[in-house]
Amino acid sequence: MHDTYRGLTKVLWGFLLVLIDINIEYVDIVPDFIGYAMVAYGLMQLDFEKERNWAAGIAIFSFPSFFIPNRNLLAPVAEGYYLEDLYFTSLLVLHFILMYFVITRLIKAAERKGVFDIVQKARFRLTLYATANIFILVASPFVVVYEKVLALPVIAVAIFLFVMEIILLIQISHFRKVL
Repeated sequence: MHDTYRGLTKVLWGFLLVLIDINIEYVDIVPDFIGYAMVAYGLMQLDFEKERNWAAGIAIFSFPSFFIPNRNLLAPVAEGYYLEDLYFTSLLVLHFILMYFVITRLIKAAERKGVFDIVQKARFRLTLYATANIFILVASPFVVVYEKVLALPVIAVAIFLFVMEIILLIQISHFRKVL
């Protein structure tokens, strides 16, 4: 028997640790790989095999971010930063995929339990989250060239994306109560 409440609590705390980004000089005080490892452990308790593998892979992939400072999205690209930009963009994409897989799997579990009001809210929120992520991923490379035009919309969508991340964490908390 899988303990859904405890598993989702670990997933929730893991994603929260990933969301918190406190750096002192070049060292991340709350490393992302610890958060992703906690997410993987929670998903293992839920028997979400594919999602657990993703979280474990991201935990390993995100280990260097402990030592590499994440630059501002709108900072001008300096020589030698392309690999770092590619690395952090890859982390963003992997995080988005993991969050999408986890929420989708929770939606399916809620449908089986017949909790359709939460399913409807979660689908809408996931759609907003996916749209904002895709916008950021498509628009970010163009910010360097079209800074005056795209800077404000990208900042606005990035703030919206941060809020959506918090809303999805609250959504996981709601799933934790009904599953």
